[in-house]
Amino acid sequence: MGPAGLGLGDNESYPDLFQPFGGFPDGVKVDNSFVTLPELPGIGFEGKADLYREMKALAA
Repeated sequence: MGPAGLGLGDNESYPDLFQPFGGFPDGVKVDNSFVTLPELPGIGFEGKADLYREMKALAA
């Protein structure tokens, strides 16, 4: 999602691969091949419950 965050226009994504690291934050819907990025604090994994759980376990 870096190109979108930097205002570069578009980005190719594989939301079902590389889980729990890949994909979009929970609740993001693909609509006509587009997504709207949510306003979330942090560096990105906080919006993905499965990834957040993994990162939290690593930090314990």
